[in-house]
Amino acid sequence: MDTNNHRTDKDGHPQAEDNYAAHQEDPAPSSEAIKEPNDRPASNTIWVAIIIAVIILAIVYLVYVF
Repeated sequence: MDTNNHRTDKDGHPQAEDNYAAHQEDPAPSSEAIKEPNDRPASNTIWVAIIIAVIILAIVYLVYVF
């Protein structure tokens, strides 16, 4: 079975590529990887995590100091 240019088994799970010689002339990433939208980049997520960590540390500091 072949779906979206990816080989799958009878249950629809993707199979690992084993024909590396076919891609020696064009080793570029797949078009799906290039066109994939970046709707939530890590740079936005890390700032949310830092702000939450600072707030939790401030609460812990205020509770144990005062």
